[in-house]
Amino acid sequence: MEKHELVDRNGNKTGKILTHIEARNPDNVPEGYYISVVGVLIINSNNEILLQKRSRLKRANPSKWGICGGKVDFGETTLDAGIRETFEEIGITLNIDDLKFLSMDTNEKAHFTVYYVRKDIDIDECKLQEEELEEVKYFKIEELEDLDNEGFEWLNALKKII
Repeated sequence: MEKHELVDRNGNKTGKILTHIEARNPDNVPEGYYISVVGVLIINSNNEILLQKRSRLKRANPSKWGICGGKVDFGETTLDAGIRETFEEIGITLNIDDLKFLSMDTNEKAHFTVYYVRKDIDIDECKLQEEELEEVKYFKIEELEDLDNEGFEWLNALKKII
C-alpha cells in the first residue's frame, strides 16, 4: 500500500506517515504538517509550457489543466517523485540532472515543490494515463491565466525564467 511521509512548512520530512487512503482526506493531516506534492513544468524551445487536462471523471479538479505531478511517496525525494509522476502520467522519461527548482509553496494541508525542465517533447509520443488524463497541449505563457486550471501558484516564478 502506498504511504506518504508528511513534511513541515519548509518541506522537511517529519517521520509522520499516512497511508494513501488517509492522505486523500485533508482532515487526516494534523496541524503543522503537510502532504508533500511535486509538480514538473516542461518548457519547449519556443518557451511554451506542456500542460495536461485531467480526466472529467477525476474526483479532484476534473477537466482542469495542470502540470505533471502528484503526492511524494514514502522514501522518495521530490525529484524522484517528479520523474515518476511525469512517466506515469504522460509516458515521458526525464533525467534528474535536467530538473531545475522553480518554486515552493504551501496551502492549509499541502506543501508544493515545483521543478522545470527545458525539453522539446512531441505530444504524439506522450502515452497518457487514461484514468488520469484526457489530453496534453502546449500553451504560451500569456494563455495560462485564462485557462480553467487546478492552480498555477508557480506562474510568477515561471515568468522570471522565461
